[in-house]
Amino acid sequence: MQLDRSNRSQIPGLSSLIDKDRIPYGLLLLYGPIGSGKSVYCRQFFLDGIEEEDYCIYLSSNLTERQYRNIFSNLNESDLSHNAKFINPLRYDANEFKDKLTQTLIGIRNTIEEFKKTKYAAERKRGIRMVVDSLTHLLTLFGETVMIKFITELSLILHDAEAMAIFTLTLDTISSSSSSSKNLINTISSIFDGIIEMKINEEANNSIKRSIRLLSIKGVHHNPSWINFDILNNGSIIFSEPSIPLSFVCALCGKFVEGIPIMDSDLTFDTQNCVETYRKLAGVYGSNISEIGLPSEVLNVNFFFIDIVGLSDPLLSVRKQITKIESLNRMITSCDVFTKGSSEKRIVLPTGDGMAIGFLLNPELPLQLSIELHQKLRYYNQSKKSNDDSIGVRIGISSGPVFIVSDIKGNQNVWGPGIIVARRVMDLGDSMHILLADPLAGQLIALKDEYRMSIRPITNYEIKHGQKITLYSAYSQGFGNPNLPTKVTGNINKTNTNTAL
Repeated sequence: MQLDRSNRSQIPGLSSLIDKDRIPYGLLLLYGPIGSGKSVYCRQFFLDGIEEEDYCIYLSSNLTERQYRNIFSNLNESDLSHNAKFINPLRYDANEFKDKLTQTLIGIRNTIEEFKKTKYAAERKRGIRMVVDSLTHLLTLFGETVMIKFITELSLILHDAEAMAIFTLTLDTISSSSSSSKNLINTISSIFDGIIEMKINEEANNSIKRSIRLLSIKGVHHNPSWINFDILNNGSIIFSEPSIPLSFVCALCGKFVEGIPIMDSDLTFDTQNCVETYRKLAGVYGSNISEIGLPSEVLNVNFFFIDIVGLSDPLLSVRKQITKIESLNRMITSCDVFTKGSSEKRIVLPTGDGMAIGFLLNPELPLQLSIELHQKLRYYNQSKKSNDDSIGVRIGISSGPVFIVSDIKGNQNVWGPGIIVARRVMDLGDSMHILLADPLAGQLIALKDEYRMSIRPITNYEIKHGQKITLYSAYSQGFGNPNLPTKVTGNINKTNTNTAL
């Protein structure tokens, strides 16, 4: 059964634990000391599964059925009865004590097979989640050899079912020797697809500080970092950001604010210079240019100009606005066109709610960056539960001469027709539009057949100060917006009305 779960949450706090939208489905080992929050984390994972309409299995050898139901007392009884199953290996009737685990494996396999056969499972493409809380108790009851054999065979069943599962292990009670604890983790780690670690510290004021990190995940390059989290009174988990809070990141230059932040128009800035630059250039021209040794002279630059659609909506919190900015910046800088083209001379100008990137040599790069970014955005938006969390962008592409000038403090800025037209073109777009202006559009169309098929002329358009341009839209399967921009449609209708009169 192939499951389409691209838009479903996988584990609690994924966006905080790893700088990626998805991780491979599989089995995760969650270990840490007593009181670090492992069971609470599993509870959240289980609740998320019920909410996503996954089928959830909870295995525990030290809980009764009543205790299990008390843990999830906030769920409707029907959800707990029809969408979830509780299994306690000790409840199975077997002649030998260790045979209880064999009966448990049979029961899990039969439960999954019965679920797969249901019409509802096929129609809704529901996934399977499982919690095993805890391996520590199984180890105490059955011994290391039997326990390892059990989870090895269970892993085969869960992998065949394409399930997501979390197994917990408490370090403190494995052995009095910390080396023995590490040896056990090393022994069983090969069974799992990823490892999550928790720790707990007592602060000077007698408060408890809990932290978590995704230590490793198969198939994904990842630099693990500790993330603090709190457990609320209702049992839910709140995660902190992995580094300095987003509210202390300069909206213009993207630097972390080391001192006291400067607030202006609900945005945070690093220095007064950033504030003045933001005001002076109306969020268009930034002051942070990558160090490429540009002279103060006129250059011809191919510009990619982007911003986030609807970011100024007053219903969006400032934190959510900045989260979108940060997510977009990460996606742009992770694009191959951006990373592999590091030798390509370019100008990078953050603009608060987007950025302008000027490529000095290759006229194809602005469009190639747009296409790659759209693919990342579509994947990113599929994982979001609401439109408020998704990101819609508009992109303007143009080329032309610009001046590289320095302000009174030596910061470099860009001014000239190249970037101005790119901004004006971008302003005409709706969500997911990639709009281009001549002469760059004409050069690309003449360059390759693929561009001739995807870059389509829209109309001649008069932008600010009476300047006329030929406007194009780039779209195909997987990128762009095939619809006419709203502003362009309104202008065409107005022109037709005036002509008729």
